[in-house]
Amino acid sequence: MFKLARSCSKGTLPATLPAALPAALPAALPAALLARCNSTAYNLIEVGKFTAPKVTGNYDCGQMFLHKKLDYRGVVLFPWVARLFSRNNKAFPTLFDSMLKKGEVDDIPGFTKESYQTLIYYQVLLDFRDCPIVSQREGITFLGQNSDNKFYTIPGIDYISHEDVLPYEHSESIRDPIQHNLFQKFLEKKNDQNGLASYYSTNMLHQFHEDNFDCLRLRDVHSQTTNGVKITVYSFYMGCRSETPNKEHWWRYSILMENVGDITVQLRERTWCIFSNADNKESVTGKGVVGQEPMLKSGQCFQYSSLVSLRSSAGHMWGTYLFEREDRKFINVSIPPFLLVSKVAEPQT
Repeated sequence: MFKLARSCSKGTLPATLPAALPAALPAALPAALLARCNSTAYNLIEVGKFTAPKVTGNYDCGQMFLHKKLDYRGVVLFPWVARLFSRNNKAFPTLFDSMLKKGEVDDIPGFTKESYQTLIYYQVLLDFRDCPIVSQREGITFLGQNSDNKFYTIPGIDYISHEDVLPYEHSESIRDPIQHNLFQKFLEKKNDQNGLASYYSTNMLHQFHEDNFDCLRLRDVHSQTTNGVKITVYSFYMGCRSETPNKEHWWRYSILMENVGDITVQLRERTWCIFSNADNKESVTGKGVVGQEPMLKSGQCFQYSSLVSLRSSAGHMWGTYLFEREDRKFINVSIPPFLLVSKVAEPQT
């Protein structure tokens, strides 16, 4: 039922960049980013100039950026409007979590406008040259619709919140502003009357968005901060594998861990509770995640993705991470409950 993660990434802002940009940025702030020049050393190269982050409005398709938390360069493809349910929001109904954990899914309370925030997330391409920085390529996984029902992964596609975008204008001296095999297929370069280059969506990107809308769309994001560690999670329905003896419905989910405290912590153990409308509850415990036990200093993050399957078209899951602090004390960090929902209705019996 429970499958290991497909990818992960870890990051914190390089020492050459401010941890948070000032409210008023100069018109041309050099963006010096780490780039690997060989297997053992890094050089600093200028890839562009920062521009002021947008306080209102969305970033356009083709906007280059640096991820504020995970360090990688990327380019915006298109936005999603998502609801953020923070368990640290006093208006969030605590009854929602308690009923899910009891398996009482029929009468879970609804949400008021005060119980969540509406945020913009962006579908983005990340620069493969920055993969040594982020450990591995983040990607999206699809369930094929043909008879073999195989999994297909497109590496280098991620989701990023509006507040984590550090926009910049790329340097014309850089031949390839983003290295990704879909960059030139999804984006087209055009020069204005002053010779300044911008990138715009292609028909192929529009078709990709239309064909995979349901698998790509980000609806709900859940977060919770416990003992100085913030967990953010979101999920997507992938489809049903019908060739198995019992139909398997599959979801993928991504988790971002952030050390928002003052002390270094290291992940030691994970425990998941997975509730299926057909299977009842199953608990899964293991060491670390994706074969790693990431150590997070103050301000550092770790992101990974995974898959989960159920024998019903709906369910939910939640869990706990066990972290060890640098003073050898152990802390529990909550993974907030989130729904596993599909558009497939269960047959009536």
